[in-house]
Amino acid sequence: MQESFFWETADEDAPFGSDEGWTAYYEWHDWRAENPSAPLLDCFSWFLDGRLDEYNDSLLEDGQIAADIENPEKAFLADSFDMFTLDTTVIGTALGQLIDEGLIDAAAKSYVQVAVSRQLHPMVCQDEYRRQILVAIKRVIEAA
Repeated sequence: MQESFFWETADEDAPFGSDEGWTAYYEWHDWRAENPSAPLLDCFSWFLDGRLDEYNDSLLEDGQIAADIENPEKAFLADSFDMFTLDTTVIGTALGQLIDEGLIDAAAKSYVQVAVSRQLHPMVCQDEYRRQILVAIKRVIEAA
């Protein structure tokens, strides 16, 4: 995480620059204090309301993304999150574990890849700067 944007707290496109990313890190930190030996997937399951198995590659399909953009109130976990907030929460939580513990649990990486890939989808990300940040996050997740 050598690029300066990883540590930027005032850039909405940076992992911890948005309110959602900042909150995800601090929620992770609090959750970890209460669950010191639990796997990261337990944290994901907690904020995904036990629906971890539904946060998968099916959310990346063009038709699903188009439907979620057109009808955000019907998207996965729409009663709790919009697409950006949900994906940013997954990303911020995983990067929080990396910062705090020096790793990201291997079993959690596929979920983080869903979050990054969904945010990188051309229907979702149309800004080149944001795309560069997401590609860097993807690189860090794969290497962690």
